[in-house]
Amino acid sequence: MSLIKRIRFYHTALACLTVFAWLSGDFGLVHEWLGYAVAAVIGFRLLWAVFNPRQLGLSRFYPDFDGLAFGNAFHHPAVSRTLILGVAASVIGATVTGLPLDSGSSEGILEDIHEILANIVFVTVVLHAAYLLTFRRPLARFMLFRDRRMK
Repeated sequence: MSLIKRIRFYHTALACLTVFAWLSGDFGLVHEWLGYAVAAVIGFRLLWAVFNPRQLGLSRFYPDFDGLAFGNAFHHPAVSRTLILGVAASVIGATVTGLPLDSGSSEGILEDIHEILANIVFVTVVLHAAYLLTFRRPLARFMLFRDRRMK
């Protein structure tokens, strides 16, 4: 499998598992197992970044604001990377705070933090998708397996 296909597969797996985990918040065991799956995918991605090609490194998550100006603000890579960093930080935060919680227990503040982070995941994912679909359509089409022209 090519690197591009592996990246798409990873992106699809993380996106679907995260959305299903967010939607299943009230379904106890299903929500827990989806959370464990998200944690496994995140762990895999971290290992992949450490042991594989440079383009998969964690530096892709750090925005570089050099050259950012009013005229190029919507197309500058810093905007996309900032949104990706927001998605990554909120998904990791929601996953880390969710792992110690059991479906039957209520941990008070930890459960509240987990729910707040899960809602931030939703907001950042919507912003990320809207930005790509509005300003970076070719990249959005690429990640959605729609990069080939319709005939």
